[in-house]
Amino acid sequence: MPIQCTHIPIRSTIFDFAGTISATPYFWPLGAEFCNIVTEAIFTGEQKTRWATPWCCGKISSLEIADYLAGLSGVSVAHILTALEEGCTQMQLAPHLWRFAQAQRHAGRQAALVTVNMDVFTRLVVPAHGFSKVFDTIVNSADVGTEDKMALCDIALSRMQCSSFETSLLIDDSAEVAAAFRLRGGKAYQFVTDVAFAEWEAQEWHSMA
Repeated sequence: MPIQCTHIPIRSTIFDFAGTISATPYFWPLGAEFCNIVTEAIFTGEQKTRWATPWCCGKISSLEIADYLAGLSGVSVAHILTALEEGCTQMQLAPHLWRFAQAQRHAGRQAALVTVNMDVFTRLVVPAHGFSKVFDTIVNSADVGTEDKMALCDIALSRMQCSSFETSLLIDDSAEVAAAFRLRGGKAYQFVTDVAFAEWEAQEWHSMA
């Protein structure tokens, strides 16, 4: 989607993860039916408050989640945890966006990865995909205890001391989060597809870089 250009240069780029850098579900090795169980049992309605929010705030662990899902699905806890590890370490990344992320440091900008996520993100996803080599800082909600995306962005920007909302670009699949970032004075691109992002990069990115 188009972004109004300004003359303030971008000094840092903040990337969302789930639905942006990767749309691959963590439990994909167990198949679509199991992933549907996960969605309904953890991320929908009251279940989100009971399970997803505590998981994403570091209050419960993946082991507790696996135990809960085992009771619903009949799949053993051990098999669920093994599949979860495989799913986290063998995720597909959006190729154009990932190349863009890798290019930020070379262009003299700082890069942050800010995500509402679980314990497995820090423990498995980050090292498996070499994220620490690409991003100057990584902020995971499970490590800091809040799902508030602007609070997470505040943490990232405080770690990148020469950056502010006014000199930052957020790339996130949530329209609500993108709007909130703009209200704080930043620039935001709502990620929809990797192809659309590549078109935006080619046509509009150079005017704000």
